[in-house]
Amino acid sequence: MTKMYRCRYLAHGLYIHYDCFRHCHLSIHSPGERNNNFIVPYKGKKDKINWDEVFGIKNKLVKEMRNGKIPPFCKGCHWIEEFDETSSEQFLSDFDNYIDMIWIGHSNECNANCIYCFSYKEIEKHKTVKGYDIFPLFKELIDKKIYNLEKNPYAHVSFAMGEPTILKKFDDIIKIFVKGGNKYFALYTNGIHFSKMTEEVLARKDVEIKVIISLDAGSREVFKRIKKVDKFKDVCKNIKKYALAARKSVPSHLGVKYIIIPKVNDTKEEIDKWLNLCINELEVKYLIADIEEKWFVHNNGEVPEYVKDQLRYIRQRCIDEDIEFEFFDRALVLNL
Repeated sequence: MTKMYRCRYLAHGLYIHYDCFRHCHLSIHSPGERNNNFIVPYKGKKDKINWDEVFGIKNKLVKEMRNGKIPPFCKGCHWIEEFDETSSEQFLSDFDNYIDMIWIGHSNECNANCIYCFSYKEIEKHKTVKGYDIFPLFKELIDKKIYNLEKNPYAHVSFAMGEPTILKKFDDIIKIFVKGGNKYFALYTNGIHFSKMTEEVLARKDVEIKVIISLDAGSREVFKRIKKVDKFKDVCKNIKKYALAARKSVPSHLGVKYIIIPKVNDTKEEIDKWLNLCINELEVKYLIADIEEKWFVHNNGEVPEYVKDQLRYIRQRCIDEDIEFEFFDRALVLNL
């Protein structure tokens, strides 16, 4: 029986990067193939987009996946779904030409200098990418129904790179998509800058924003070592404000993440400080655990047992405390 594969990101995802469109923000399991996760070049409105070309590339990959061929940059990814020829009528919409997942990553401007940052090479060289005027692209996506809420009312917009809340038009980005009918957002933030817009949307019942703050420490000292800025108290204060807003909407969509970095924050003592802080002081109802990507890739996904034990410990503490819990990308693929 022929194995068939699919990935909804390949079919309907659009990652808006510094200088191009990509299919998604992942490729974490095949780092040597990351640059092949590429659709067309794009650096702003001067680049006219041939959407037939964009979807032609996507349809070609969808067809190859149905014939059992997984693109090299997708190998090992946990989002790949497997099915077989007995269910060949499934997922026919994968060939429909629309986008229902957008990742905004056209800028890596940030107010921290995290040691695990995806953009560490640019930051080390002091070549921060400030991004281009992205609104003409958004208008085109919405007006032409390329970003199609009729095809998928659960379509969502994610902020994928840098620190989104310091973008000059962060509020306007939220507003333009809400005005267009979008109800779902995901925001990945370091929490240093307090965003009134984020607080307001967290409290709304008609729009859902999943806010993920990477705190990664339970103490000021470890936080400074990871983030390279002395803003631990500011982040904790902001988390508490966001947590209060999130309680007005059920379920809470504010998550605080701990990325385990071996030899930096991988002790039970630091993890306990983080857990106790989040649960008892900041009153967070949703916690997340992951493993630092560069280390994970360098070690070919081979994770020591003590790190797995720490991940299991975080999960068990959340179960015991009746806290919602989730493993993210690297931790997720371990199937703990």
